[in-house]
Amino acid sequence: MERFRDRGLRGVGDLVEKPFDPTNNAMSYTASPDTLLETPLAIQQAAPNPANAPSGRFFAEIGIASGMRVLDVGCGNGDLSRLVARMVGPDGEVVAIDRSPEAMAMGRSAEAGPKAAPIRYQQADLAGALPKLGRFDAVIGRRVLMYLPDASATLARLAALAAPGAIMAFQEHGRAGLPAGLGGLPLHRRLYDLLWDTVAAEEGDTGLALRLADLMLSAGHGIEVARSEGILLQAGEPSFLPTLAQAMLPRMVERGVASAQEVGLDTLAERLREEHRVVGGTIVWDLAFLVSARVGLDR
Repeated sequence: MERFRDRGLRGVGDLVEKPFDPTNNAMSYTASPDTLLETPLAIQQAAPNPANAPSGRFFAEIGIASGMRVLDVGCGNGDLSRLVARMVGPDGEVVAIDRSPEAMAMGRSAEAGPKAAPIRYQQADLAGALPKLGRFDAVIGRRVLMYLPDASATLARLAALAAPGAIMAFQEHGRAGLPAGLGGLPLHRRLYDLLWDTVAAEEGDTGLALRLADLMLSAGHGIEVARSEGILLQAGEPSFLPTLAQAMLPRMVERGVASAQEVGLDTLAERLREEHRVVGGTIVWDLAFLVSARVGLDR
């Protein structure tokens, strides 16, 4: 899952040298354009990753406002950082941290817009001590906690950077027994399992998203929003799954999850399209888990 984060489900998306980067924000199964570093042009021109669509709705509704100072953790190439920079405007500030200098270089080269806040990128490892960054009105992240060795410890370190009552909000994805549709979908299900098996082989926490609200409550934060959104595939529309599979394939092979022959990229797009055509209707491919809390305001 902005990682078939690097952020490209980050998973599907990052084609950096290291197959597993816990601070990047691409789930190992979601090919996200914000973390594609060296992918072929055909991939970059493919259907957009619908797993990013909930971000615009979620982060716009949780209280992020003009003039705020926001920390984006595991920023990848800055897709979410730029979104939030436009929300807080020129009187605000966004600090974006990630372990990958290559991903942040891409972020620095992209403009957020004329009325956006400045974005300061800084390298940091979320698995260890964080640099002195000052206090923030909001701490946010997308598809990052699941790749950390101790998400609870990281949340505690992040809370120390948050002003009292600050927003702490994350979008995470987890293995949820999908896909679901009007038929059996054996090919879609096999691909789903290969992607999540790869994340698990990389020691990603495939169930963290389902525990996200509990983690926030255990840290003493008051939950304000806790919901999920389905990532849907519609018959007859371009699918992002072949792009995701191509981006994730080196990781699958590296971890011994599947061979290139088993995945069959040359014919995968057509086989997926035909299976969806036969079944018809909507396929629920994934779930985005969206949780926002107020730091230190246990309710």
